[in-house]
Amino acid sequence: MNSKRKILFLLPSLRGGGAERTLINLLHKIDYDRYEVDLVVVSKHGVYVNEVPPEVEVTYLFKNHLLVRVLGYLNRTFRVSWFFKKKMAALTKEYDLGVSFLDSNYTDLLFLNEKIEKRVAFVHGSYLTHSNYEKFYRYEKHRKWLKNNRYSNLDGIYFVSRDSMSDFIELFGEFPEMGVVYNLIDKKAVIQKSEAETGGLKFDKFTFSAVGSLMPIKGFDRLVRAAKIVKDQGYDFRLYIAGTGEEEQNLKELIHEHKLEGTVELLGFMKNPYPLMKNSDVFLMSSVSEALPTVLCESMILGVPALVTNCSGCRGLVEEGEYGLMAEQDDRDYAEKMMHYMDQPDLLSHYSRKSSERTKLFDDEQVLKTYQNIFDGKEAVPA
Repeated sequence: MNSKRKILFLLPSLRGGGAERTLINLLHKIDYDRYEVDLVVVSKHGVYVNEVPPEVEVTYLFKNHLLVRVLGYLNRTFRVSWFFKKKMAALTKEYDLGVSFLDSNYTDLLFLNEKIEKRVAFVHGSYLTHSNYEKFYRYEKHRKWLKNNRYSNLDGIYFVSRDSMSDFIELFGEFPEMGVVYNLIDKKAVIQKSEAETGGLKFDKFTFSAVGSLMPIKGFDRLVRAAKIVKDQGYDFRLYIAGTGEEEQNLKELIHEHKLEGTVELLGFMKNPYPLMKNSDVFLMSSVSEALPTVLCESMILGVPALVTNCSGCRGLVEEGEYGLMAEQDDRDYAEKMMHYMDQPDLLSHYSRKSSERTKLFDDEQVLKTYQNIFDGKEAVPA
């Protein structure tokens, strides 16, 4: 008799974002003697397609990313969901738990399969400051629909930070089962991977680094404009930005416009960004919105001083300046903080120590135990 708990994870894609990387980390830590795990991915694309462990059975609903965007628009705008319902109904197994690991419109797909006993969602964003707020969440009618048709029907809603949960409650109110579950980060793997070669990157001058998806919400354009201000003040430094995304061409043009070739360099996607991060003097976050930025947590594991923007998620991690410098959402203030680091070597050693202290939040064993409680249908964490 098979006594394993059957868990179904749902994810929009396997692109190179923090939520996707967190799920890959989790899938590599799960006890497969205890759980039978399947993964449904809406769109077959992303850098982590080949990173899923062999114990996990993966189903891709669609292989054409453009088609998914069209179908997603129809579902979001007109509530036309029969194409998704047909795909979800084709899943023949019964599941004890369905997990929407990255809450989105696709969370609703869990309700299109009656073979799922319980359903939960993980919120990896700050919905009050998210770019979709202006499009969707600010409309009371849409918030009411989401509350009544999605969130009230879930058996649990979990958040990667208290900031994220607070923003959610302000928009949708409280629900019976809510809690904070920090991202699972493989500390040993991060440290081990950071020992690899840097691939020819130069660190012969003061070096800033930033890593993430090149999307508007990540604010990489602010880094370029701030770098221009710093350079105009006569500072000699280098800024590496690792990642790919829709903003790549805009960033290239901005770098050219400000004559920053040789100062700001776009590296593209890096499967192993940890040597870059470890060898940098300061790690930069410029996001407009975050819940709990995985890459910032990883930089802290490596003891790298941080400079972040004042947004939820980042603000909570650095405790408004205790564990790293924080700048306002302003190019000049960000540039000033960059120069603070370059002018004051003592700040580097101070915040390097504070970064290492902050990683006590990310206790792998405790976080994994919390996930197991959720999988087993037990109370996960107090709200």
